[in-house]
This record gives sequence, C-alpha cells and structure tokens, in this order.
Amino acid sequence: MQITLMDALLGNSRRQKKSKAVETLGAMERLVDWEGLVEIVKPLDRTREGRGGRPPISFEIKLKMLFLQYTFNLSDEELEDQLIDRLSFQQFVGLGYDEEIPDFTTLWHFKEALVKNKMMDGIFESIVGQIEAKGLILKKGTIVDATILPSGNRYITDAKRESLEKKPSRQIDTDARSTKKNGKKYFGYKGHIGVDVESKIIRKRSFTSAEVHDLKEMESVLSGDEKSIWGDKNYRCRRDKKAARELGLYYGVLDKRARGKKLSNRQLKRNKQKSRVRNAVEHPFGFMKKKLKVSVLSARNKMRNAVRFDMWCIVYNVFRASFLIKRQPS
Repeated sequence: MQITLMDALLGNSRRQKKSKAVETLGAMERLVDWEGLVEIVKPLDRTREGRGGRPPISFEIKLKMLFLQYTFNLSDEELEDQLIDRLSFQQFVGLGYDEEIPDFTTLWHFKEALVKNKMMDGIFESIVGQIEAKGLILKKGTIVDATILPSGNRYITDAKRESLEKKPSRQIDTDARSTKKNGKKYFGYKGHIGVDVESKIIRKRSFTSAEVHDLKEMESVLSGDEKSIWGDKNYRCRRDKKAARELGLYYGVLDKRARGKKLSNRQLKRNKQKSRVRNAVEHPFGFMKKKLKVSVLSARNKMRNAVRFDMWCIVYNVFRASFLIKRQPS
C-alpha cells in the first residue's frame, strides 16, 4: 500500500480526540487475526488456478469490508459510499488515499462465494478460537437461547408457497416460515446461540426458519466441553436432564409446569436462582438489536440471511472480547 502525503499528514496529527468509529475500528484491528481469516478464504482465489484476469482485490480488504458492513449496519451500496467519504474506513481496510475504492458488487460477489463454498463456519470458528487462545473462554457452562428474526418479505400462504415451488421467484422468500410467540404471529427465521456462562462469548450458533422449536436446536449450540447447561423452560426435557446427570453436568434449565398444575414454591425459588445465570444470554441479542441495529432480514433466502446472522454473532464476539481484555488487570 502506498502512503500518500495526506496519509502522512494525518498520521502525524497532534489531535488527541478520536471518534467512536475510529475507536471501534481500532479495537477490531487489534483483536482479529486477519491473516488467519485470509487462510480460510484463500481457496476462493481463482488466479492460483491460472484462470487469468485482472489482479484481484486482496482477501484482507474484502474481509475487512465485510466486518465494516455488519458493524455499522450498511447495505452494499452504503458501504461503497462510506468508503469513498470516510478516511478512517479506508485506513482500516488498507486502502491508500490514491487507490480506487472497490464497488459494492465486489462485496456482494464475495459474500455469495462464502455462501456457495460454506466458509462462514470456518470464519466464525476461527474468531472463537482466537478469543479462546487469549484465555477469555472459561467453559464453566453454556447458556442456550433463541430469538425470532422477522423477514422483511411478505408472509406467504401454503398455497402460494406450493405454486412458487413449481415456478420459483427470486423476489419472494420461500425459506422463511411462520411461528407464534405470546399470542403474536411472526414470519421469518430464528437465530440460536450457545453462550459461555462467564465471558458471554457466543461459542456456537445455528440459524433456522422460525417454526423450528428451540429444543430441536439445543444440541447444535452446545460445545461438548461445558460443565453445566442453562436455558429457559422451552429447553426442558426429561431425557436431556437424565443424560446431563449421567455425564456429570449440572442441568440448569428452568422447570416447566405440567399441564393443569402449578410449579411448587421450591421450583419457583429454583427457577429464580437459575434465571440469574440464564439471563446473561440476553446480552448478545440486546447488543445486536441496540448496537448493530438488527431489525429485519431483508435477503430472500435462508443462506444469505444466515450470513447476516453469522456476522452479527462474529462482530458481537469481537467487541465482547475487546471489552473483556480492557477489564483485565494490567
């Protein structure tokens, strides 16, 4: 990368104040091992196969564009505009002042390639591994939870869905499904997570259509090395409780009342105690909705929406880890 006169002048600036965006980018730059992520996506490099074409934009730039997009809740087009206007964004991704800004289709094609080649698992697991290497994940227990992520597309009837199976449309999301919670209907997807009790780092995640019951995804969000399992009453299962005891795990899932019966005072007291631990799982979803501005899923199929959920989990983990590192005694 060429350092221009403008870069040098700004780099030597005596200004002490930094914007929150610059601090955010600095935290991300310090924590993420970009070279490790590049190794994961390297198989996408066509030039190594001798296919020719113009020199590609580096994978590190593309990865950093991806992180920028989901940290600041930008569309592909908005990210391109922000990269043109904001020097801090250019510096973060590694573009000199005189270098051309990649157009928005660069990021779109990169995300499509990640989906097609099923690379998001590797990126997510790499970030979790990097955080674990810093000693931040204690593995004392896992809290499981799920949140409904509404689709920005219209609800479709079963009859309409059936006709679309015969004549598909790229403009309609046929992967989203309906569910009901507290008497209210939702149309979309569910994001499932398994969170480390002590650190609140998301160690596992899963993405399904909205009608899938939380309990069905429980196993997929457990890490297998936790010493306890926590969850709300939706995860209550006698078989799982028995299995946990046989494995020597503490089963911290809230008690659920049987039909026509009330919970005993002992069960109510126990649920209150368990909730003090379980409630920590609300933190990641709260961060996504308040800080990352997560609202609806606008893509028109499950795979593309899953990338969004994956990146929200990854960005949350990066900033949670950064917070934990700051809190450590020096």
